[in-house]
Amino acid sequence: MSKINHTKAYILGLLVGGGKVDKHSFLIDLPFKKWGMDTSRMNVIATDILTRICDYFKSSYSFNVTYEIGNSKWLIKPIDGADFSEMVEDLKSLDLPTSGFILAKANLEKAKSILKDIQVESFLSGIFDARASLTLSHRRFSDEAPVVSIEIPGSTKNFLFVVQLCSWLTDLGSITDQILYNHPNQHSASDPNYKGWKKGFKIRFLVKSFLTKHSFALQAKAIDVTNIKKKQKKEEQTPCYLRKLRKPSPVAVHVDQNSADLPIEVRNKLFFHYHHFCALLNCPHAPKDEIKKLVKSAKDYITFFPRLTKATYKILKVQFESIKDIYFPENSILKYVMKVENIITNEIFQGFTGVDQGIAYLFAEELNGKRHIGSMNIILAINKSKFVKVYSYSENFDSPILVYNSINGRAFLCSSIGNSLNQTLIKRKIKTNGFAVSILE
Repeated sequence: MSKINHTKAYILGLLVGGGKVDKHSFLIDLPFKKWGMDTSRMNVIATDILTRICDYFKSSYSFNVTYEIGNSKWLIKPIDGADFSEMVEDLKSLDLPTSGFILAKANLEKAKSILKDIQVESFLSGIFDARASLTLSHRRFSDEAPVVSIEIPGSTKNFLFVVQLCSWLTDLGSITDQILYNHPNQHSASDPNYKGWKKGFKIRFLVKSFLTKHSFALQAKAIDVTNIKKKQKKEEQTPCYLRKLRKPSPVAVHVDQNSADLPIEVRNKLFFHYHHFCALLNCPHAPKDEIKKLVKSAKDYITFFPRLTKATYKILKVQFESIKDIYFPENSILKYVMKVENIITNEIFQGFTGVDQGIAYLFAEELNGKRHIGSMNIILAINKSKFVKVYSYSENFDSPILVYNSINGRAFLCSSIGNSLNQTLIKRKIKTNGFAVSILE
């Protein structure tokens, strides 16, 4: 195979991050949709592509590339007639895909074993330039905790790549802040019917931790990340394997738990924490003893009913009646009028983990989608004397409940982990084996 120097390594990283290859051509998609499209930066990005990236292709593979802008993306492609066979051979030498969307099937195992020193940094810089985002929406707590987020499309279904990349970066000294996996237990842990959970993967690093070992090749990203680094006051994360995990919120069994959009390794399985995925997928840095504790207490973290679903009363009334027909066919729907304060303080509702957030949704003056704007505690205090309608299938509320604000038509559906039927379903339908918490058919 040809020698992979640092410029070739960078190009191969770009291809892994955003490349699509066929017999006749290839395309590298740099998705700068959320940043870099400012007119003041257009010339910087264009200069990067026309000089650095074009020079890399010319010096390494002896052909020229050009670019075009469309749909908020920068698309790099070869000049017609270019011979890129050597580039394809280099992909093969690293056991990387040579056709289609490379990221969808990329396995980093051989690249990690072959690439050394500056080759590694150049290869990873290529991936970062294609996939890393610095947008304000990624601030984990505030501007004082700026984050570099490596974004992997959910359409790839490539959980293995996400774990491999994060593990590799950890080996090199960058401590992960958190990972979001493209799975309903992460993107829709409380609402089992939410269809918008396919939001992709995100590997997040606090900026200083990232910059300690890594950098961007493209100037526009390098400028941005240097500027936001100055704002970081949040301390760095503890290494993953040393972390002590807080008690997680319960996970609702989602309607897409067995979706074909999930690879078999995670399909029809429940996950209580992002590190739970890491442990199951055998990342050497995962806090495996902590995950074992969660799996051992699985019955405390699973609900077969909505933990919290927010919508209009008209929509949720249909869902509530459907749950009754399936699980409580012998029961009638009971209606109560209750004061907010009594719901919040009544011990019988303490196990309904979504109640406080649900009531804040019912009474918030402003919403961001279905999220209340403003302090939840203040909203609850202001509205504690208001009345709502509460529906149940049981006089002692040993069932899911539907809570309705008739003034604005908002409602929420929630349930208790300790509900007797829920615990029966857990015993009957859940099996644990190692790190796997599986749902039986």
